[in-house]
Amino acid sequence: MKTEPTERHRQDPTAAIRAPGAARRPVLALALALAVLGGCAAIEGASRPSLDAVAAAMPREIAGFVRGDVAPRSGPTLSMDYATANRAAVATVLVYETGGRVPSDPEAAEIDRELTSAVSEVTDAPYGRTGRRLTERERVTVADPGMRCAMLHGAFGRAPVTRHVCVGTAAGRFVKMQITMSDRLAASVDAQAFAAGALRAVRGA
Repeated sequence: MKTEPTERHRQDPTAAIRAPGAARRPVLALALALAVLGGCAAIEGASRPSLDAVAAAMPREIAGFVRGDVAPRSGPTLSMDYATANRAAVATVLVYETGGRVPSDPEAAEIDRELTSAVSEVTDAPYGRTGRRLTERERVTVADPGMRCAMLHGAFGRAPVTRHVCVGTAAGRFVKMQITMSDRLAASVDAQAFAAGALRAVRGA
């Protein structure tokens, strides 16, 4: 015996073959995907070293710079000082989080944004108030170990200086290196070697 299709079937020919829970499947799939991503983030956070472990693992000397103080910082931030034996060149290594995405690509917009922020902190300072004047001259990407660097020139008072600022990432954190030296000693200090060595050390902690 043949039956006539119902009004519902005329409006939706697939109604008869759809499973009752089909409408809920996209929602369940999305919830599962979010749970997996959340689990991955939790695993990454649990597996990466603490900032105390990073500090303990940093070498005493990197490219001629000797380790000094570990400065206290608020929030999830680690700051370490390095300097040459005569303090003709000084450096700071900052390991920190922003709460946003932390890419591994050194040419990613987030890394360039962190570098621009670091450069602005020193170039925007009023010269008459601080006695310091710095201007960015060049910005480069260093493929190995993967960091973005800016070279600045200027003066601290009457002393001409050069500053290198580099930003990379390690285990979901940003790593910023600042190296400052007198212009007359710039040729004898390998700022890029220090920055690369510091970044590798943080990654290897």
